Amino acid sequence: MFYLFANCNFVPDNIVSQWQAAYDELAKYVWSSEPTTKTYYFGIPLDYAHDFHKTTSMFAFEVYGAREDLYETHLNSPSMQMFLSLIPAASTTGLDLSHYAARSGFLDLFGDSRECGIMQDTRIVCTSSSARSSVLAALTTLAEIVEKTEKAAGAEAGVYTARIFARFKGREEMEAFLRKKEVIGFWMAEKEGMKSMECRGYLPNGKGWLHR
Repeated sequence: MFYLFANCNFVPDNIVSQWQAAYDELAKYVWSSEPTTKTYYFGIPLDYAHDFHKTTSMFAFEVYGAREDLYETHLNSPSMQMFLSLIPAASTTGLDLSHYAARSGFLDLFGDSRECGIMQDTRIVCTSSSARSSVLAALTTLAEIVEKTEKAAGAEAGVYTARIFARFKGREEMEAFLRKKEVIGFWMAEKEGMKSMECRGYLPNGKGWLHR
């Protein structure tokens, strides 16, 4: 599987009038014509929880069968080419894409694609490739514990980078997870190998699909 983390950046107040209308048509095509687009999932920053329509960015988590399914099939499809021609006036940047390979974790613990209440994207930059190997090994162990005891999800990889995508029932469950001794233990044990860490929370906007 080929994992994509992307940021969509908007001109204020343009997401509904321009970008979202173009996306809705694209999603119909992808669902019916691109079965190798396994996951097409989106979130709005918590900064705009009060009004999704005012957001200046959107997070995208997508899973493809292979790299070619993104770069040869998806991005070159007639529907995507039409979409890309419609959105420049509503976008403040071009395509902002980061690629990863799954190493551990799960996406849908219950197997029924139930919607989450909140999601979290964590990006870790390690100090070296050996430090990253240590972080990935620790994440694999943590994911095994989480799968047995929690209702979250994850995927990561990169060069010196690791990425974690997590979904929670709600904010209370997310806060409880972050305070678990195993989670704190992971950060404390691996922090010397981490150069930086960024973490942002998002709310699902009801677009796309979790998996198929």
